[in-house]
Amino acid sequence: MLHKVICIDDDPIALLLSKMVIARANFATNVIALSNGEEAIAYLKNEQDKPHEMEDLLILLDLNMPVMDGWEFLEQFDQNLYNYYKNTKIILLSSSVDPNDIRKAKNFQMVLDFLPKPLTKEKLENIITKFSA
Repeated sequence: MLHKVICIDDDPIALLLSKMVIARANFATNVIALSNGEEAIAYLKNEQDKPHEMEDLLILLDLNMPVMDGWEFLEQFDQNLYNYYKNTKIILLSSSVDPNDIRKAKNFQMVLDFLPKPLTKEKLENIITKFSA
């Protein structure tokens, strides 16, 4: 079981569904829901000096969001925060089927996978297998 999962999505129903699936699967003890990349960057900056934040962290990230989309988040995270969160893995959870998005995701070393929405228990099992490898 992971200590913390951060879900970043502007769709409140998608966030609620992800939290429910994570809770039912006993996948993480703490689930943080944030509505865009800017909120997530602010949250991670605030938490970066806390010792428990150096533990494994999983981020489920939507790509298409207002304010700061998933690509902008990835660029800022990579440039400014990844040194503090070296054990972080990110799963892109998106409705996009654009092959260019899948290719672009491979440019970010912390991106573990690119999965279609919605999050399911089976996808969580696949994620934990990849996360533990």
